[in-house]
Amino acid sequence: MNSVAHAVLGFVALLAAPVAAEPLTRSCDYKGDGKFGPLTIDFDEAARSVRVTTQDGRIYRYQDGVTGRIGPASEADDFGPVAQFVTLRPGRVEVGFRWLDDGSTGHLAYFDPVAFKNPGKRCVWRSLWAFATG
Repeated sequence: MNSVAHAVLGFVALLAAPVAAEPLTRSCDYKGDGKFGPLTIDFDEAARSVRVTTQDGRIYRYQDGVTGRIGPASEADDFGPVAQFVTLRPGRVEVGFRWLDDGSTGHLAYFDPVAFKNPGKRCVWRSLWAFATG
């Protein structure tokens, strides 16, 4: 096979290879207890990772299967190491954590992943934080 044929085959293979999705960032409204919004959400579907930045600059990170802190250690919101999850469901992405000692859910929030792919769609982060902390 000549070099031109190799080059053509290489180009065809490159076109046929799946492209890794880039992380997407959106500003999202906040629905839940407290005044955390608007939020800046970084969503990486391929890595099953979500980073949330509140309006006052606090950052919370969730990555599926990771055990660790979701936010910076502080007296107010340091839950210690927890089992993080990012679950992809039809029409929504659920994020949160489970306590390591008993496996109970410590936090659950969700958003519509379509809002990240369609800038015309309103993005809303719905937090069920109250049931976990109250």
